[in-house]
Amino acid sequence: MERPNDSILARIDRYLADPRLEPEEQLRKRWAWIWMVVTFVFVVITSFIELVVLKLWPIWWFGVVFVLGYAVGFPLFRRLKRFDLVINIVFTVFTTAAMFAMLQVGGLTHSLGFVFIGMNCAMGSILAGNLRWTIGMFAWYCITILIVGIFQPSLTPPDFITQQANTISFVGLTFWINACILFIVILFMKDKSRYEKAEAEKLRKIDEAKTKLFTNISHEFRTPLTVILGMAEQMEKNPEKWMKAGPEKITSQSRILLRLVNQMLDIAKIEADEMPINLINGDIGKFVRYLTEPFHSLAESRNIKLIISQSEKPIFTDYDPDKLMHIVSNLFSNAIKFTPAGGRIYVNIEQPTEEHEKVIRIIVKDTGRGIPQESAQKIFDRFYQVSDQGDQIPGTGLGLALASELVKLMKGKIRVISEEGKGAEFTVSLPLTNTATASKDHGISAINQESINAGIPKTVSPSESGTFFKKEDHLPLLLIVEDNSDVVEYLRAILEKNYRIELASNGKDGLDKARNIIPDIILSDVMMPLMDGFEMLEQLKADIRTDHIPVVILTARGDFDSKLIGLKHGADHYLVKPFSEKELLLKLNNLLELRRKMQKQLGSIPFIRPAENVQYKHETLFMKRLNNLIEEKLHNEDFGINEICLSMNMSRAQLYRKFSALTDNSIGRYLRSCRLLHAKTLLVKHGRNVTEAAFESGFRNLSHFSTCFHEEFGCAPNEVIR
Repeated sequence: MERPNDSILARIDRYLADPRLEPEEQLRKRWAWIWMVVTFVFVVITSFIELVVLKLWPIWWFGVVFVLGYAVGFPLFRRLKRFDLVINIVFTVFTTAAMFAMLQVGGLTHSLGFVFIGMNCAMGSILAGNLRWTIGMFAWYCITILIVGIFQPSLTPPDFITQQANTISFVGLTFWINACILFIVILFMKDKSRYEKAEAEKLRKIDEAKTKLFTNISHEFRTPLTVILGMAEQMEKNPEKWMKAGPEKITSQSRILLRLVNQMLDIAKIEADEMPINLINGDIGKFVRYLTEPFHSLAESRNIKLIISQSEKPIFTDYDPDKLMHIVSNLFSNAIKFTPAGGRIYVNIEQPTEEHEKVIRIIVKDTGRGIPQESAQKIFDRFYQVSDQGDQIPGTGLGLALASELVKLMKGKIRVISEEGKGAEFTVSLPLTNTATASKDHGISAINQESINAGIPKTVSPSESGTFFKKEDHLPLLLIVEDNSDVVEYLRAILEKNYRIELASNGKDGLDKARNIIPDIILSDVMMPLMDGFEMLEQLKADIRTDHIPVVILTARGDFDSKLIGLKHGADHYLVKPFSEKELLLKLNNLLELRRKMQKQLGSIPFIRPAENVQYKHETLFMKRLNNLIEEKLHNEDFGINEICLSMNMSRAQLYRKFSALTDNSIGRYLRSCRLLHAKTLLVKHGRNVTEAAFESGFRNLSHFSTCFHEEFGCAPNEVIR
């Protein structure tokens, strides 16, 4: 329940609200207004006592000055942005009036406490937050006291100033001034406490922002380094195979690293005001169309349609090709990144027909998920990242900030209009000028095509994500969940000899594939679109169909907290990029060896409930559930694989893969062994005849029972009885 004082302060804030003021100024306005109200109430009470009780009618004008001052001051205080001027001017009038009142009543010795009124006004000016006016108020107060002191020898107290009236009024104003001092001290302590909390919160947010920034930058750097180091190692081992493709991938990933470094350096140059601008004059429409070409294939691979429109007439203007390339490439990359399959991206280069608008507009509009309203105004802030990016991995927070700064360097503007769930529209407006040197190729030769390609993410396309690289059935099935195509190719190079490999390009796809194919082991990244690796891991371990699958996390997120999260969710190993090939192979092999030991424990003797084993908790629970089901339905001849699938809520393929992974045996053979072992127990220990043992074990054909029994135990049922 809201406290009364909080409710009163909230009402005051609503009453004094001014969108032109910063939060700090709004807070000072609130306390200054409260000070004025309290002072006004005190003056009204004091005036009543002095006029009615003490009969000090000759100084009635002083109360009128106060009332008129506040009658003018309160409305202006609320409406004007410079409320500090209002309060200080009003207090200056009051201090001056107090000086004349003291001269009237006989000076400082018979001042009725009016000496404190100017002091109170001077202290009240502190709340307005204007240091110069506050110093001026204190100086004027001292001057008024000095003036009264100079005239003191010539002043004579009038007859209506009695010793009793002077004492009562002096004591009352003393209490008032002390109460005001206490009020200011309380406000100061509150402000100090609030400031300390605000600073602590600010430092906490800065630390969080730095942690996110370093984590994301680490991811951006570690992934290319993984490919570079890995390809260098492969070229050393297999020069014939990788001598051509290896250097290409190393060069490509090196350019990605260079682009990230250049972004950070460009931000530093802009901060130091050392970023040069090299304008040329050319057809900006043709230049932008050239920049869009490399993004067409990326859009097509994601089933996104990229539509470019421009008037047939060329649009010649001045622009910096390199900076415009960075701006447009960033906008294209973001549009493709946040637009789902089947969506559209519209690029429009236009020149407004209005004569007063001499600008060129480059508009990039998508039909993606859009930007939340609270983030739209901050998206160009340096290092800012949308807190909820939904199905996308976060970036460094540098791209749009750098684009905004580069637009400003070219004397342009960038804005965004977005509606969550309906897409975003970015508009870059550049001035239409023709003063720079004309360029024959419109600045195309001034940019490096590889710089554009470095900004295009190397992701696994849906057509590649389901490819088996090995068909040998005896090899373990490895599911790789990774969204970077170069990393996938490197992993394939080092793992294809020992594994059959299935690919998934994101966590959601990986989860679906794991449930369908039940791989022997999973190797997964963390930061991926649609669903990250941690969420996928959590769902895998919560699903009876996949909870037994060992998972190795292979990620660029190397911070301690991320490792704890991964291990907490059930990861068997946590490797940080760039990684050692030998370490990865050893960890995968060790996990498979542990699985083989588990298979011997869980599948060696049918129908024997496995002992509790912390290491194989999920697997043990599955086998217990299966054995209980078989024991309950064993006598039913119609009970078979289909009934087990229904009870376990699994398909036949999932059941076969799951059971084979746990026991290295087939579920059909296991069920038959359970029936035969039960029949043997009935024959040996319970004195049943062959017919009874066969029927109670789910066999209705005695000949088939005898044949199966002989295959299982090497002798006929009758021989067991004898």
